[in-house]
Amino acid sequence: MRVLVTTSAVNSHLNNLVPVAWALRTAGHEVCVASQPNLAEAIKSSGLTAVSVGDSLAAPRGVSDDSGTPFGLGYDIAETRPEKLTFDYVRGALSAYTSVVCEYMADRTVLRDLVKFAKVWKPDLVIWDAHNYAGPVLARAVGAAHARILPAPDHWGRMRALYQDLAQGETDPGDDPVQTYLSGKLAEFGDAAGEFAEDMVVGQATIDTLPTWLRFPLDIDYRPVRHVPYNGPTVIPSWLRKEPKRPRVCLTLGQTRRALGVPGKAGGEEVSVADVLQGVAALDVEVIATLSAEQLPQGTKIPDNVRLFDFIPLNALLPSCSAIVHYGGMGTVGAAVVHGVPQLGIPGNIWGETDVMTRLEAEGIGLAADGTTLVDQLARLLDDPAFRQGAAQAQKDMLSRPSPSDLVPELEALTAGHHRTSGRVS
Repeated sequence: MRVLVTTSAVNSHLNNLVPVAWALRTAGHEVCVASQPNLAEAIKSSGLTAVSVGDSLAAPRGVSDDSGTPFGLGYDIAETRPEKLTFDYVRGALSAYTSVVCEYMADRTVLRDLVKFAKVWKPDLVIWDAHNYAGPVLARAVGAAHARILPAPDHWGRMRALYQDLAQGETDPGDDPVQTYLSGKLAEFGDAAGEFAEDMVVGQATIDTLPTWLRFPLDIDYRPVRHVPYNGPTVIPSWLRKEPKRPRVCLTLGQTRRALGVPGKAGGEEVSVADVLQGVAALDVEVIATLSAEQLPQGTKIPDNVRLFDFIPLNALLPSCSAIVHYGGMGTVGAAVVHGVPQLGIPGNIWGETDVMTRLEAEGIGLAADGTTLVDQLARLLDDPAFRQGAAQAQKDMLSRPSPSDLVPELEALTAGHHRTSGRVS
C-alpha cells in the first residue's frame, strides 16, 4: 500500500514519526513524508522520501506573552486545573488552537498542496502528526484511511471529550469550534470530502508511543507502540566510548524549544540557562550541556565541570548518563525512559510539561525543580537509588510494548477495513 505521512516542519515531530515510517517501508510499503520545504533535508537524511508542500514554516514570535499561556493565546489546550476548565474556557481553548496554532502549523497553502499531490499519488493510508488537522482533511478529500500519531500527551482528545461533556449542560452552547473549523476545510474540496466526523479529531486509530502513565482515560482507539529514539544522522564521538570518571548529567532544552524560538530560558518560571549552569557547578558531576548558541546568553560563564555542545544525539549520550535535566519535552522524556535514566524536569510551558513532571514524579522516575531547588533536587536524584529503580521499571515497561514493526499488520488491517467500507479499490 501507499502511505503518506504528514507533519509540520519541526524536527522533533518528524523524529517521532520516523520509526513507524521505517517499519512500513521495510515491510514493503511505499512511504512519502510531506511537510513544508524547510524539513525536506531532514526527511531525506532519515532515508525517507520527502514531498515539499506549501511555503517554509516561518519562525514564530515565541511561545508566551503576558497572558502566561503558550503562543500568547490567552488559553492553554493543555490546561488540567478543574477550576479553570469551564465550558467557556474549553470552547475558547479549542477555538484558539484550531484558528491560530493549526493554521500556523499547516495553512491553506499546505493543505491545498497536500491534496493536489495526494490526488496524483493516491495514498491508501495517511499517518498524521496530531499537532494539526491537515492529515484527516487530506485523507477525507482522497478517500484514504488515516491514523494519527501522538507527539505529546493527548490534550486534543481530552479537551474534545471535555467540550462534548460540558456542552450537554449548556442551554445554548453555540457553534462547535472544532467541527466548524474542520467543516470549513472540507468544504474547499467539494462533496467528495464529505461532512465532519469525530474520527477527524482523534483518527481512525491513534498510534501512541508515550509511556502508559501519560495516557488519559479516554474512549479512543489507542495503539500502543514502543518509543524508538531517533535523532537524525548520528556519529558517536570517541569520548562517549569511555566510562565517565564522575556521574554524568545531560542538560538539554530539546529541539522543540529551538524551533519555537525560546532562547536562554528553561521552565515555566523562566529559569535562565546561566543560572542552571551555575547551579550544577556546585555538584561533583560532569555535565554535558546540549545548547545552541541562541539558547546560551552572551557572556554566560561555563563552569569547569560543564562541557558544552551544540548537539549530541540523546540516543548516543544517555546510556552513559546517571541523570538528565530537561524542560519536559516528550522526545527527551521518551528517550530517557527507553534508556532507564532518572529525570529532573524544569517544566516548560508549551504542552503541559508541569503535568508531565507531576506524573513522572508519581511513577518514582524523577523530580521537578525550579531555579531555587535545582541543586538539591539533582543531588537527591543522584543519591537515592529508588529513582534508578523506578527508571529501570519504566524502561522495562516501555521495552515490553509492541515494536513499530509489530504495528504494521494493524495499520494494514485498518486500511483494508476502511477501503472495504468505502468501496474504494486500491
